[in-house]
Amino acid sequence: MANTPLPRRDFIQRASLAGFALGFPSIIPASALGKDGTVAPSNRLQVAGVGLLGMGQTDLSWIIAQKGVQVVAVCDVDTNGLNAGTKLVKDRGQAEPKRYQDFREMLAKEKLDAATIAVPDHWHAAISIPFLKAGVDIYGEKPLAKTLVEGRAMVEAVKTYGRVWQTGMWQRSTGNFRRAVELVRNGTIGKVKRVEVGTGQCNHQVPGGKPGQPPANLDYDLWVGPSAFMEYDPRRTHFNWRWHHNFGGGQLLDWVCHHVDIAAWGVGKDLEAPVSVEGKGGELRTDPWNCHRDYDYTVTYADGTEIAVTSKTMGAKFIGETGTVFVDRGRQSTSDPKLWDAPLGEDAWRCPGTTDHAKEFIDCVRTRRRPVANVEVAHHTTMIGHLGLAAIFTGRKLRFDGKTEKFTNDDGANALLTRELRKPWTLV
Repeated sequence: MANTPLPRRDFIQRASLAGFALGFPSIIPASALGKDGTVAPSNRLQVAGVGLLGMGQTDLSWIIAQKGVQVVAVCDVDTNGLNAGTKLVKDRGQAEPKRYQDFREMLAKEKLDAATIAVPDHWHAAISIPFLKAGVDIYGEKPLAKTLVEGRAMVEAVKTYGRVWQTGMWQRSTGNFRRAVELVRNGTIGKVKRVEVGTGQCNHQVPGGKPGQPPANLDYDLWVGPSAFMEYDPRRTHFNWRWHHNFGGGQLLDWVCHHVDIAAWGVGKDLEAPVSVEGKGGELRTDPWNCHRDYDYTVTYADGTEIAVTSKTMGAKFIGETGTVFVDRGRQSTSDPKLWDAPLGEDAWRCPGTTDHAKEFIDCVRTRRRPVANVEVAHHTTMIGHLGLAAIFTGRKLRFDGKTEKFTNDDGANALLTRELRKPWTLV
């Protein structure tokens, strides 16, 4: 008979039973058996944190706070990130995690259940697919991917390998955003044909610094990874990468998975592709950045519903036949002041998920449910941003085929939906 490797938890559980048979001591700490509100070692999720500067620390801190999570490894191309991640884990009372600069080494050596991945946009697909292939569930940062083609590859990988994916679109787990969506979805302002969304200007100031040799703490070649190689410049590395299109997508792609996502969710279009897009961009930031400071674009769906996005404001305003609902971080309003707190009724449509984004991910890892910010909705929301960028850079009204995920009869626009990856990186 062939030897079939046991899953890690089954192995530990069987080994524990064997221990009793061999006469191990009968007095065992309650924590080892999962009593007194603790989780037995055999049931603890083995988690890694990948990308630990900036939002990566926040994501890992949310996940490590969940019951039954053990962070066993941290990974970052910058040793400053490794130090920050190690300190976070130890400060939370857990054992010092293993440290890796190259995620490939970590995947080869660690047996992981889940990982938080908070790396620059240009790495999202190339790093996530190997984790999915290795059987690791992922809490990944937004936007889903650097290009639309890469996003589709991630969707297919999640399906192929049967993994759980939660995107950091945490507004879906925030009370006032969920309430706004429920008001709209339950028809309290009549049919909504247009949503006006503000995602803010790119007013970030270029920091000091100049091109040169990367610091010793950073593996810069690995940081560039699948993108076209560029000379090291601290003004477009780490947080500043977002404002150069070799690595990110500017303010537009940064915020599409927040307010625009709420807009699409509210009108029930978060799993539907638009049929057209048109837009324009204002001032283009100059070297070392190359993103637009201002932009306006509108996507239209098959039934005529429009989502109009601008950099001039913040928040999402749903315009219905009988009223309006507006929502933003920490504020909201309705055309009828009484509407916000009005009861919806027992049979009303309710937002799936909970108001704890990280806990929902861990619960879904255990139950194999689909999270509220799953890979499909993240792909369709990020798609709106990719279409917006294409319209802005071409200056043309573009028609889109949701089945092929390509523009019809516009090769120039389609070229903006993909890119060539630097060797040896692939989407396989």
